[in-house]
Amino acid sequence: MNILVLTTLYPNNVQHRHGIFIENRVKELVKRYPDAKVKVLAPVPYFPAWLPINEYKKYSGVAEQEVRANIEVFHPKYLVIPKVGMNITPHFLYRTCLTSIAEIQDEGFSIDVIDAHYFYPDGVVASWIGKKLNIPVMVTARGSDINIIPENKIARKRIIKALMNIDASAAVSQALADEMVKLAPLAKPPLVLRNGVDFDFFHPDVPKPQLPFTLSKDERLILSVGNLIELKGHHLVIEALTLIPNIKLIIIGEGILKAKLHQQVEKLNLESRVHFTGNILQSELPGYYASADVLVLASSREGMPNVLMESIACGTPVIATNVGGSKEVIYSSEVGELLNDRSSESIVKALNSVLSKDFNKEEIRNFANLYGWKITTEQQYSQLTGIAMNNTKGLY
Repeated sequence: MNILVLTTLYPNNVQHRHGIFIENRVKELVKRYPDAKVKVLAPVPYFPAWLPINEYKKYSGVAEQEVRANIEVFHPKYLVIPKVGMNITPHFLYRTCLTSIAEIQDEGFSIDVIDAHYFYPDGVVASWIGKKLNIPVMVTARGSDINIIPENKIARKRIIKALMNIDASAAVSQALADEMVKLAPLAKPPLVLRNGVDFDFFHPDVPKPQLPFTLSKDERLILSVGNLIELKGHHLVIEALTLIPNIKLIIIGEGILKAKLHQQVEKLNLESRVHFTGNILQSELPGYYASADVLVLASSREGMPNVLMESIACGTPVIATNVGGSKEVIYSSEVGELLNDRSSESIVKALNSVLSKDFNKEEIRNFANLYGWKITTEQQYSQLTGIAMNNTKGLY
């Protein structure tokens, strides 16, 4: 079975953790099912060179083609017009993808099924391509593509139409699947395909990083991991430090709020207690999880937060806002706590509670066994195989 994974969320030579959760799913599928031949089409935005925004310029360094984990990945560029492009971006992406697919097929890769991730614009474009080229399509929802983007009327209409037209859909959490049903009740019910964790990679006995500061005997270390944007709530975790002593914080990630968060730390005189790592390699992440006493995720919304499962697999308890799939991970007080509300005061209360408990890393890790890739990959392979074989042109 020849599978084309189509998504704008995929790591590349510049953005090492961009969409890493999708790459992990692809790697697990190929590892467990050798007959699944995969190529990845992961377009990246093209912005005119005259735009004075550094955030966009990084895309110019993305390789047009690379091999990651023995999987060929293509990164064609598609035009994006900042702030006004939501409604027209799918058309630019569609043209780019059609051109790349023609080139992939000309090289002898006959596509049996498209496995797309993120509904807008990726899934919508995949549905257009599937209809034009008579290729079956499955699209996996990831979070804001269903929870937020449908607030735009045109995007909502397109997502609903895609849900009705594609051969199969999936969601990374039951909460997200429920929202998809509300959005398009007459569409085929989505399959829940939760993200998994590589237990050989994420575990308590990993080499620890050199910490940026010394922890005294009575000090504890907490982590906040994610893009430096408002919805991840790093600012709330920083604020919580003013209300609870003897805690130091490491924030892992990059984003548009970097300068603002640094200013907040300086204003609150927390420079000696807060450290920003910026983006780090995936290989470094387990060591930080294993070194911490607790991970805090103060998001305003989530699909299925990988960082919670990764932290638990490393034996570290977690605290998270009760949004999206978080409650499907923190279903027991043995692994952490859900916040009563998204505020620094609730974070302080949860930290005091969690840090007062005597957690056992191995016992916490045992809870992560439910987050393995085996079941997810089996269901994914079965679904992709099924829709490929049901296609009128047949499999192979």
